[in-house]
Amino acid sequence: MTDHELATKLRELAEVPAPPARIDLDRARRSGTRRRRFRTTALVVGCAAVVAAGGVTAVSVFDRTQSPGPGSPPGPVAVAPVPRPAPAPPGNPLVTKASFGWLPSQTDRIEYGVGDHGDFALAIGHGELSPMIWLGVYDQEPPLDRRHDMGGKAVRVPVRVGDRDGYWVTTNADDPLNGGNSYLRWPTADGRWAELNAYYLAVPDLRQVLLRVAGGVTFANRPVPLPLHIESLPDSFRIANAELWRRPDDDNVPWRAVLQYSSNGAQVTITVSLPGGRADGLGTPVCTTKNGLRACVAIDHPAAAGIGAQALLDRITLLGRDEGKWTTHVIG
Repeated sequence: MTDHELATKLRELAEVPAPPARIDLDRARRSGTRRRRFRTTALVVGCAAVVAAGGVTAVSVFDRTQSPGPGSPPGPVAVAPVPRPAPAPPGNPLVTKASFGWLPSQTDRIEYGVGDHGDFALAIGHGELSPMIWLGVYDQEPPLDRRHDMGGKAVRVPVRVGDRDGYWVTTNADDPLNGGNSYLRWPTADGRWAELNAYYLAVPDLRQVLLRVAGGVTFANRPVPLPLHIESLPDSFRIANAELWRRPDDDNVPWRAVLQYSSNGAQVTITVSLPGGRADGLGTPVCTTKNGLRACVAIDHPAAAGIGAQALLDRITLLGRDEGKWTTHVIG
């Protein structure tokens, strides 16, 4: 099986319930070929499949109703509208909906992703079993066992998160940290819900560490700077996934930026990394190295995409290794 074929098989896994985070799928992602941790429920609005809201989204408004008082007619009570985050700016396919503040020293790198395989921010450490803290935002409170991996035993353990009433999700009320695969949820000021999912994180007083992480999270749309500028894209292009990975433990390449688009049924993948990084996607990649970076474009069906890999590569300007010079205005 080729690397590209294996990538396709792993995509298909995203359509079925994911196994618990502590089993071999995570190990395979680190040691192998796709370097993704698939997840099975949306982190944001209306995801049809994985971690954190991907795919086609349908905006649903959180139903903030109040119980009627004695003698009051039943039904929802009108409440004042809550300000929502500003819309994502044009020209950048990678916009995070929440950002970390304080983090433990064991998780010193931050990744971002949006699209079919999830909207997330991820604080990650080092090693084969890297400690991870996933941060997701939902438009409304998700199902208690949203990943369907708790065998119907999921329970809430109430906890105060800052000035809000949140809860841990666990299979044992006497163990709020769920054996180290910990879930912490709380409502945000604008009526959404946030969740931390942490695992492989071994620290003294993990409960207080995660509460401190949650207390430092800010909720706002923020474009993530990327190391490339694209002159333009065909009108038929639709973003499928945009990700900034930081996994030097996998291949000694400290980061990769991957943009995946669909176009009339074709898959188009743009990968930017330091030289030595592997091209992602389906189709035969066409690559160039400029300004100390390597860019590759892979298109599985160029005729459907309406553009060839070399023509698209010619529209890309690489911005160099200095992250201070990366741009939030990626396209146009």
